[in-house]
Amino acid sequence: MRINKHKTSFRVLMAAGVLHSIFFNVSYADDVQSLGTTLTPLGAIKAGNAAGSIPAWTGNKAQCPANLPAGSLAWEPFADEKPVLSITSQNMAQYKDQLSLSVQTLLQTNPDYRVDVYPTHRTAVQPDWVYQYTKANATRATLTEGGKAVKGAYGGTPFPIPKSGGEAMWNHFLAWKGSATDAVSDLFVIDSNGTRSLSARIDASRVYPYYVQDGESKFDGTHWMLSRAQIKAPARRVGEATVGVFPMDYQNQLFGSWQYMPGQRRVRKLPNVQFDTPNFFVSGVANFDEAYGFFGSPEQYDWKLVGRKEMYIPYNTNKLLKAGPDSAIGAHFVKPEFVRWELHRVWQVEGKLKSGVRNSVASRTLYLDEDTWNVVLSDLWDTQNKHWRGGIVYSSISCDLPGIVPLPFENIDFQQKAFVLGEWGSEYHPREPRPRSFYSPEALVQGAQR
Repeated sequence: MRINKHKTSFRVLMAAGVLHSIFFNVSYADDVQSLGTTLTPLGAIKAGNAAGSIPAWTGNKAQCPANLPAGSLAWEPFADEKPVLSITSQNMAQYKDQLSLSVQTLLQTNPDYRVDVYPTHRTAVQPDWVYQYTKANATRATLTEGGKAVKGAYGGTPFPIPKSGGEAMWNHFLAWKGSATDAVSDLFVIDSNGTRSLSARIDASRVYPYYVQDGESKFDGTHWMLSRAQIKAPARRVGEATVGVFPMDYQNQLFGSWQYMPGQRRVRKLPNVQFDTPNFFVSGVANFDEAYGFFGSPEQYDWKLVGRKEMYIPYNTNKLLKAGPDSAIGAHFVKPEFVRWELHRVWQVEGKLKSGVRNSVASRTLYLDEDTWNVVLSDLWDTQNKHWRGGIVYSSISCDLPGIVPLPFENIDFQQKAFVLGEWGSEYHPREPRPRSFYSPEALVQGAQR
């Protein structure tokens, strides 16, 4: 009997593909069922580590002071605890695998800088309805438009069991920050001479249409965040106001910011406020896409999900906000005595600039807290493959939210020997969402005329 080898080979390959698909789907279904059991509802490993230095996640809220004012972040969690380890330039070699390159550089270039490590507390929690939506998203959310858009997700982490770096990045963008918030915060620039300047005091209102409880039927899938902000200081900028809209789909939906200038009494659309455009609010010490670890469209990079690892990251850092900027911000770094570092698991994600795309940052490594999906540390390399910038996010407990909020954040330029601190504020007020019309360019003019 004559055998058609080509047909046989094709059938074998088809069978192998079907089996792979079956096994993959079964495996992924098993992973989804592990959400809330061996994994936390957001996809973190629930168990502690073998050494006992990372505890199991319990889902219990932090014990906040009974007399804490509404919205206040200015308190000190675990105030009775002492550091279990201090890392300096003298002993950092022992711990370099648990330190980002930027933190290592801070240690190497500043003899007085140190990392004080405290016992780990996994205080990240979200409302139960966020957990329920997250589990639903695990089987329905998809990346589209080459990673520039998310479809089929609502109300929770879109990809609690990520299969790619792009999925992990969208988990970062869509991390829980509340349904709507009001907050006043400061934006500082500290130059190479150690001089601190207040770039802006910002009174910001934000709404997260993606995160409105029982709001899925009304969600049009366009924007995950709308922001409106007014400048309160310094005096030369009082009255300036901005509106920003941030899409679920960077390919097909409106993205951008509009600014009202009181001297001109008109609203103008700001030029490209993303990618490597120097952030004019901070004198170009950082680019727009460096805020919060990474901000804006992910489209310029190929993102690789490297995996999980244990690292020292700032956590439960409310003491920093309680101290205030005058006490806590030094000439060349945030003063170590006000920063609480802990050992946590993070997801490592590497971004490589796509061929033919222009960005002054050719590659970046980001570390995402497994319990929140917020980027907490970043290392940036220029087009000459030189490490030149980095970022640190100081995660604080919001008792009202409840949850962890990624503020303040720091961007460091090692070449200029300067750094930026953004979203430095001691209050974070959850509130009922305002209407969509409040976050429009037209509303900026109306608000200024009142």
